[in-house]
Amino acid sequence: MNINNFENDINKTIVDRGYSYYIEGNVVESFEQGENEYIFHIEGSDEYEVFVAIGDKGDILNSECDCPYDFGPVCKHEVAAYFQLYEMLNRVTTNDNKKNKTSKITTIQEVLNNLSKEELINIITNIANNDATLENSIIVKYSKNDNQNALETCQELIDSIVRKYTGREGFIKYRDTGAFVRELEDVVEKARKTKNVLLALDIALLLLNEGIGAFQYADDSGGHIGFLVTETLELIEEIATSWNGIGNNQRTEVFEKLVAQTDHEVFEGWLDYKIDLLRICLEFAEDEMLREQLRNKIESMIDTKPSDRYMHYGKESMLQLLFQLIEQYGSREEAELFTSILSSHLSESSC
Repeated sequence: MNINNFENDINKTIVDRGYSYYIEGNVVESFEQGENEYIFHIEGSDEYEVFVAIGDKGDILNSECDCPYDFGPVCKHEVAAYFQLYEMLNRVTTNDNKKNKTSKITTIQEVLNNLSKEELINIITNIANNDATLENSIIVKYSKNDNQNALETCQELIDSIVRKYTGREGFIKYRDTGAFVRELEDVVEKARKTKNVLLALDIALLLLNEGIGAFQYADDSGGHIGFLVTETLELIEEIATSWNGIGNNQRTEVFEKLVAQTDHEVFEGWLDYKIDLLRICLEFAEDEMLREQLRNKIESMIDTKPSDRYMHYGKESMLQLLFQLIEQYGSREEAELFTSILSSHLSESSC
């Protein structure tokens, strides 16, 4: 089914009802959510939301409405959305005789180019005052401040994005998860561009905590949140190992932040991500004091009583980390002894 001739593939009665909704102005809101993905709010007996995804040639790849209609593949709300989408894509309007005509659309760029700086500021301020996410996003994206306020602003942006997408249900649907993650990318970029290493790390850790926490309140069937968490861990490694211009005290503080982070409650049930952080800490092992702290941390985790049946896989990874430390910094005898212990453990695990 294609957006340019969808009427041919839908029951005529449904097409007529959807068209009536469209020309009577029941499509109260429409916007592009992502590349070739659109959201429409339709007023009927209640207000319903329609999601439409199309291909490059106009094929309707996916279409969903949250109304209770179940007598066919397409409801009248979706048809109304199709007519609206056709108008958006082809820049046509509808007159009272139900005939489409082409109209010249004044672009927003043309309007804004003729406004003064003061007028532009007023417009942006008025819009942002009614949209907490937009307001926080603008502040995070364009603020030059590298201080504690920047961390607080990033937290406010994260919180507003979570509220926006979880809504009254407290859960993010599959079709909204991609957009949710895309909005969080502003925080990723803020951390990446922040020159203060400790602040950049704090911002990235905020995002990591929310990303892992989001597995509990979002449908990540598409892997968007998993990608965000992986991207954030890579960013944390990039920040933590960018030692140019920082002293030993700051390096120690970075290390201690990472080690402390592994005790955060959000990692409960996500041992792999905790081990990823410890693996980043290996970069600091040339310092004897930090190396000893890391070794003690890993050993204490290995000695912890398993909380689930998958823990032995995590223990194997932690033993590998410990072996890397001993192989590189321990004595030859110690490395050989540990190799024997590790081999024995791996043999038992495979049985």
